[in-house]
Amino acid sequence: MSTPEIREEIKKAGCAFCAGNCGVLVHLKDGKITRIEGNREHKLTLGKVCERVGYASRWLYHPDQMMHPLKRAGERGEGKWQKISWEQAFDEIAGKLGDIKERFGPESLVVTEGTYRSGAFWMRSRFLNLFGNPQNVAHTGVICLLNCHAIDMALIGGCCSLVSNISHSNCVVVWGQNPASSFPRTIASIKKRRRGKGCKLIVIDPRRTRTAELADIWLQLRPGTDAALAMGWLNVIINEELYDKDFVSRWTYGFEQLAQRVQEYSPRKVARITGLTEEQIVSSARMYATSKPACIVRGVASDQIGRNAGRVEQARVILRAITGNLDVKGGDLIPGIGPEINGKRFRREVILELSDRLPPEQRPKQIGADRFRAMSWQSYELTSPYYENAFGIQELVGHRVAASPPLTWRAILTGEPYPVKAMITWDSNPLLWAANTKLVYEALKSKNLDLHVVCDFWLTPTAELADYVLPVSSWMERPLCSTFEDLTDVVFGGGRAIRPLGERKDDYTIWRELGIRLGQEGDWPWETFEEAIEYQLEPLGITYEEFVKAGFVRGARKFKKYEEKGFPTASGKVELYSAVFEKLGYDPLPLYEEPPESPVSTPEVAREYPLILNTGGRFMPMFHSEHRQWGTGMRERHPDPLTDIHPDTAHKLGISEGDWIFIETRRGRIKQKAHLNPGILSNVVNCEASWWFPEMPGAEPSLHGLWESNANVLTLDDPDCCDPLTGGWCNRALLCRVYKV
Repeated sequence: MSTPEIREEIKKAGCAFCAGNCGVLVHLKDGKITRIEGNREHKLTLGKVCERVGYASRWLYHPDQMMHPLKRAGERGEGKWQKISWEQAFDEIAGKLGDIKERFGPESLVVTEGTYRSGAFWMRSRFLNLFGNPQNVAHTGVICLLNCHAIDMALIGGCCSLVSNISHSNCVVVWGQNPASSFPRTIASIKKRRRGKGCKLIVIDPRRTRTAELADIWLQLRPGTDAALAMGWLNVIINEELYDKDFVSRWTYGFEQLAQRVQEYSPRKVARITGLTEEQIVSSARMYATSKPACIVRGVASDQIGRNAGRVEQARVILRAITGNLDVKGGDLIPGIGPEINGKRFRREVILELSDRLPPEQRPKQIGADRFRAMSWQSYELTSPYYENAFGIQELVGHRVAASPPLTWRAILTGEPYPVKAMITWDSNPLLWAANTKLVYEALKSKNLDLHVVCDFWLTPTAELADYVLPVSSWMERPLCSTFEDLTDVVFGGGRAIRPLGERKDDYTIWRELGIRLGQEGDWPWETFEEAIEYQLEPLGITYEEFVKAGFVRGARKFKKYEEKGFPTASGKVELYSAVFEKLGYDPLPLYEEPPESPVSTPEVAREYPLILNTGGRFMPMFHSEHRQWGTGMRERHPDPLTDIHPDTAHKLGISEGDWIFIETRRGRIKQKAHLNPGILSNVVNCEASWWFPEMPGAEPSLHGLWESNANVLTLDDPDCCDPLTGGWCNRALLCRVYKV
């Protein structure tokens, strides 16, 4: 009897365990993944991958992965489900959406979504525009990069917060990020540049991280005071005339007003606010301004401080501009609209969104648009004409506009400004990522919400409260085509390594099938995700197979693109004094406000809750709320939630390393294990975010241990405390008390 032939092959794919889209090689034996490694031939990612990739096959074949559509059989949270067919799921969901639209209007649907995945957001936008929905998308981008994108568009008509040209920089500022634990490519670039050219490194972080340990200057500021530090830098750079006088003269608007504003932020005053010394503020400002070219690598930390978040980014854009580090080799790059080959352009995501199909009268109905205006359609309409005039293409809507998540939960519960009756949660777990978990829970349990659909890999705490749960395919089971929402001039690509397991379907298929059932059939001409990608590639003369093989497409990189047509703003310059902000009713210049909950702004609260609380900080191999399942190898590496606390503080509280401790704010209490860290300020604690326990019961009251260690039980989402520009809430710079369990 002959031995069956064993088929071995290697597929090229793009990892989407985070937003890095690293090129990987997927090894298969008889159609099953055996291992995955970085693709060293990928000329952008160079084989650099994080440790999660090594666990990917165990993650994929975990027995708890969702394989079939489920429909709720009992009450929400009861944990009772029945398997149904995709046809039944699509028919029933579309039928209910159609009925809700007819009775309450298309704006009564909300979509919630999480961290960037697979370049699929245009599909959601297309569906909503055709549905007539004002892009009521409650997403995490409000506290993670996309808020910065909105600020950048108002000041320079582009995005300068995503791509830092580290490999040619003489000074790298890492602001609120720890790439040693989050972005392997970034930390590798920093180390390589420092070895070769002696590049300076400034790290701004309340905690001593592995990245901070590499720094020439580590600025351990009080959490939430980043805007004051940025204004202090501007004070030093302007008063000492360390700015690029030629660039400021030719390419900026409002320098005189800015110079006057920064006089309010002397190094002495900023030192009192931040807890840094005057010498630290002055020397770091000088190092950044004089070590050209220099770049600023931003992280999410300063996006999550509420009231000041938008102003931090506004000041950072201004720092980049006046020092001449904007869109230069070694500085912070403004992506073009490539790639372009022989005068033909890749069809970007904005073309596929069909935003022109949304009736104009629907735009003002977006939840929160009247309050958090920098991420509203109103702001988009102020910036997009200049962008279109410069590039001949509209600005992407995608995440440029946003429904306010805090106001979304309140709209469900109150019916104001109008009833919210349906929600689609895809690749997302808002019971873990959204602030004020108790309020989110109330909204998801509310009888006012007639329909809640969750698309996910697992039965998460959020999925346990859904009416339908649809199993989606992972990055190993679907293709990749990503311009990072048109924020880069690179298109990352990868193929399906395997066919979807069980009955799983990719996101494109789900949005398309719902759209077809709701009368959109003529607007979804591509039967598969691959066909849609081929449509995007067609002008370049590149086949889908060639794209997957290369792993990316990028046109020629140009620097100082503004010298050709100016900046796509009203003035044609960098708007240090923002005309867009002024028209939206905001102060046009950057400023600092004390965090809404702090020893200074709320001393009466600080007497009862004396410690400053940060939540978050990346830790391998977890990524946000993912990878908590036992059996993948990742939870085994990091089994318990940890809170960093200074040894002296712990000693006073009778706490030892590894003790379970309670962390309590005015909003609630959780428990985590104490990790004694001498590299954190003595009055600050940092608890890990997004913890849940899949091994615990899914039915209520447990919801997989939702209430045990979830940091968002503690966080603040009062709209009055959110960033007035973009609506970001407070995950950091809060007040708490800590005591042993």
